[in-house]
Amino acid sequence: MRLMAERYVSDGMIPQAGDVQRLIALLGRPLHAYRETAASLTLA
Repeated sequence: MRLMAERYVSDGMIPQAGDVQRLIALLGRPLHAYRETAASLTLA
């Protein structure tokens, strides 16, 4: 766990080339923006 946390702190969640497209293909839909998700949750 410590090594995993250290890697996250040092590198963050920076996607590599193609990661976003691969995730979109897995989900079968475009990714949601955080701002849009947060706004829709506050209206609910």
